[in-house]
Amino acid sequence: MKNTIKDIWKLLAAAVLGLLGFASCEIIGVGRVMYGEPHADFKALGKVSDEAGNPIEGIRVAISQHRHYDNTPEVIFDQNDWYDNDTVFTDDKGSYLLDRSVFSAPDDVTIVFEDVDGEEHGGEFLSETLKTVVVRTKKGDKNWYSGAFEAKIDATLKKNPTTGQ
Repeated sequence: MKNTIKDIWKLLAAAVLGLLGFASCEIIGVGRVMYGEPHADFKALGKVSDEAGNPIEGIRVAISQHRHYDNTPEVIFDQNDWYDNDTVFTDDKGSYLLDRSVFSAPDDVTIVFEDVDGEEHGGEFLSETLKTVVVRTKKGDKNWYSGAFEAKIDATLKKNPTTGQ
């Protein structure tokens, strides 16, 4: 008899607490409360070579991401800003890779290739600025994680004619 009364009280307490909303964090019509911030995985990669097809080491690769926000009535200012991200350098095979987590997925990417070491690594090269599109490589979780995105572009740099090389 004691166990039966105890079981009834447990069921009654669970029902009352459930009706009061202690069973979940979701409020009807508002959605789930989440902590953290929106984020996505972003990767920019490619190779840099000279006109003969030889890889160039030590080229500075600066990647800028551009996000296009929908202008909704709640938004007072146009938020189409450029965000500067990390700079990477090419390795001995002419490859570069930037792999990081970003606040939101970029729509397009501008990459600047610049020879900053002068005569080293095959001579002096002219800078090149290229735009590339971003491709989704992994879907998000429909919450804070937007998925994985990749921008891949190879560059062919021309020798600087003023250096005579």
